[in-house]
Amino acid sequence: MIKIFPLLALLYYSSFCAQINNAYYSAGEEAYKGGAEKMYQDIHDVMIKKNLQKCDKNEYFYVRLKINDAGKPGLINDKRTKEFIQKSPCAYDYVVKTLGELHDWLPDKNVTSFDGKLYEFPFFPNDLIGDNYKTGYNAKEQTEKAAYEGGTDAFRKELVYLIEQYLSDLYKPEGIFELSFTVDENGKASNFDIFPRSPSSEQFVSDINTVTKRMKNKWTAAKFRGQNISSRNVVKIKFRND
Repeated sequence: MIKIFPLLALLYYSSFCAQINNAYYSAGEEAYKGGAEKMYQDIHDVMIKKNLQKCDKNEYFYVRLKINDAGKPGLINDKRTKEFIQKSPCAYDYVVKTLGELHDWLPDKNVTSFDGKLYEFPFFPNDLIGDNYKTGYNAKEQTEKAAYEGGTDAFRKELVYLIEQYLSDLYKPEGIFELSFTVDENGKASNFDIFPRSPSSEQFVSDINTVTKRMKNKWTAAKFRGQNISSRNVVKIKFRND
């Protein structure tokens, strides 16, 4: 089970457990009114209002939120989150102190039976304090994207092969889909999702996450100013049933 902490209650660790479905915002769909730039600007404004000072080290925290259909965010607290908390306690403290003050989160426009969607972004608190902050800051846009050995087409080819080998008897997807996934700091791909999606595709997504574990780790992690960071990536996949 994965814990999700409602952000407004983070300081008190008033948590509840939930089995999350692995549903992410699709490419081009905003999780925050005004987009990531406005989100970072609002975080900066909260840090100024609370007179938060720079962390002693340039810490980094990869934020994973689940935003429900009422537009309320909760911080996912899984094994990786705990590792980040240990490595970056100051950054985590600032996540707690700032994100619960933001009120422009947007619910998924295409909610069916899902109880929310996941949203991820890199958080470098020192970039958002004092003279370090620049208007229009967006860590995602300043990130060197993750890369697959042989290029995106090689990744598509291997993925389609795995689906045909292990899932073709169960599913017959046809058309163009967006496949999203996270590549962590070590180049490991996980948390696959597919769009368009419906309640009936939940098992398909689960099985994709299972078969992709057979893929060799050929990813090079995304970089932000030379530092490896986690990133959310989107690749379009075309399925055909001939």
